[in-house]
Amino acid sequence: MVFIVKYPMDCGIFGVIRRGEGSDRVNGDLVARAIESIKFRGAGLGSGFALFNKESMGLRMGIFVKGELMSNAMDTIKSVMRDNDIDLMDVRVRNKLGPIIDLEVRVLNNAKSSSNFTSIVNSINDLLWEDRAGRVYYWGEHVNVFKGVGYPSEIASAYGIEKYTADLWIAHTRFPTNSPGYLPYWSHPFSVGDIAVVHNGELSSYGNHVNALSHGYGLNSFVGTDSEVAAYLMHYLINVHGLSIEDAIKILIGASPKYATDGNALSLIRQFRWAMLDGPFAILMGIYHNDDLYLIALVDRFKLRPLVVGMDDYYYYVASEEAAIRTVSPSARVWTLEPGGYFIASLRRGIISWGRAKEEVDTFFPQRSFPTYVGRDAINAEGLSYRELNEEILRRALSGDRVIRVINVRGHRFIGVNLPRHGIRDVRVEIYGTPGNSLANLNNGVEFVVYGNAQDDVADTMHGGRVVIHGDARDILAQALQGGEVFVRGNAGNRAGIQMREYRDRRPYLIIGGRVDDYLGEYMAGGVIMVLGIDSLNKCNIQLVGKHVGSGMVGGRIYIRGRVPENKVGLTVSYSELREFLDASKDEGLGQDEINKLLNVLMRSEHVRRNSIEYRDLNKDEVRELEPILRKFAHDFNLNESIIDYLLGSKYTIITAE
Repeated sequence: MVFIVKYPMDCGIFGVIRRGEGSDRVNGDLVARAIESIKFRGAGLGSGFALFNKESMGLRMGIFVKGELMSNAMDTIKSVMRDNDIDLMDVRVRNKLGPIIDLEVRVLNNAKSSSNFTSIVNSINDLLWEDRAGRVYYWGEHVNVFKGVGYPSEIASAYGIEKYTADLWIAHTRFPTNSPGYLPYWSHPFSVGDIAVVHNGELSSYGNHVNALSHGYGLNSFVGTDSEVAAYLMHYLINVHGLSIEDAIKILIGASPKYATDGNALSLIRQFRWAMLDGPFAILMGIYHNDDLYLIALVDRFKLRPLVVGMDDYYYYVASEEAAIRTVSPSARVWTLEPGGYFIASLRRGIISWGRAKEEVDTFFPQRSFPTYVGRDAINAEGLSYRELNEEILRRALSGDRVIRVINVRGHRFIGVNLPRHGIRDVRVEIYGTPGNSLANLNNGVEFVVYGNAQDDVADTMHGGRVVIHGDARDILAQALQGGEVFVRGNAGNRAGIQMREYRDRRPYLIIGGRVDDYLGEYMAGGVIMVLGIDSLNKCNIQLVGKHVGSGMVGGRIYIRGRVPENKVGLTVSYSELREFLDASKDEGLGQDEINKLLNVLMRSEHVRRNSIEYRDLNKDEVRELEPILRKFAHDFNLNESIIDYLLGSKYTIITAE
């Protein structure tokens, strides 16, 4: 009999930059611990690190070559170098990774060669990659890359990462999808000049980019990963076309609705359409440019891959899971990127772009502190796998414990998912820390209380019980929730409450104390969602929701405090399509009355599902139903009762299916 063990996997990424030159440089051990804490996102088939320093480390390149082809590869490299008047080099073996030898080549007469070094490297790679003899995998004056096949701790050990300090680091643990993982050629990061890139996800636009780079810039060989293409795109946009880093990032993200009124961004996107990324992606970059260093994070326009940002007194952080940040900075302030958002932090300039409107970050993502627990009866999750933690929770529940406390939780996934099949009910599980994805999935009668933030996919297909989160919840909160209560004191991310439903007297309630991002209540069929915006009670004109609220909705009710513009509700025609329609109508010579009639038909077509939208006070029946729920919410989070009276007396945008 063969047993297949499935672990949760999906590429993990981490980055850190020091907050100005007054802060200490970042030690490699910190980076290794952070990325190792989310090693389960990889499959052991590739990990790597890239470090950056503002001071030049001398022009160098790293080259992987097959051991049996070492002599031929060196002849090729030296020949190309001599053809470009480079005859002073220092070559040393940096490591041996199975059949692959890692060479470091230092260029000693780089003053007359660095300006065209990209074309030199491309020529070397064209020749080496014909028979997979080798590959230049990084080059530059301010970057150094260490990568290979294995888990992060194995690569960190092989290269002695703890011996290095740097201004900026990025790291990666790999789960291969569209390219092999058995040789270090395909491991991340990928570096092009003083740019290094790691990513999670897939670029459906990969083929278009390869064609554009091949025909436009003469690139003839690629290893076949998305990070490599993204690095080349960024290199040509900022170093050849002379764009600013922020403009180049806007082009890569593409026509996000946030640029609807940014004529310059839309013009650049049209001009460089060949560089616009498509598909589900989260990308992390380190860049040296114009005597400064940049840590950059960006997500696709639908935010189909997770990414969070953090900061403390010394460093800025980016990670695919909050647990990686908490591992090295337990009290860091953490927030999320909005869909199509980007974060840029510079060594010299600090935060240039916050990943969402700074007012949103200041209002809804303050520095939060959470209660701790020091009793000896708690389960210490430190060093436990998620399976071991779940088994101990189950053992205590079966032995009769009604309150089970767990401390030092950092990214443990699937907490509590084994309880329903054993009929465990009426137990309270208190979690101190940051639980990982899929907390309380399939819950049916257990109360989970989180003193901290929670990661993705909390309370999926929950039938009963409660989940109370004192911080924020990330994406896909309460998917297919069909019973019980989910309360979040802070914010929720994308696609909260999708596919919620109710049956007879089983009505689920999802109450969010802060704000939410796009697709709230998508395909909702029952239940109640409330978005309260408690932290913005005294602020006007702050939106509590993103786009496409209630899209595909067939049942249930959504209450959002304050007025929500109708163009945020349901599936709407995109700005770019609407603009093209208006331009075409004018070109056809149509008058304004005719255009208005066509617009009315367009906006009420079967392709744009309508929702019922009301902006009003709660009626008596709604107050009677919602008041006990809100008072329970206030009690759980120690809120003043006067806030509930204020909320019950507020006006709401109330969305139901038409």
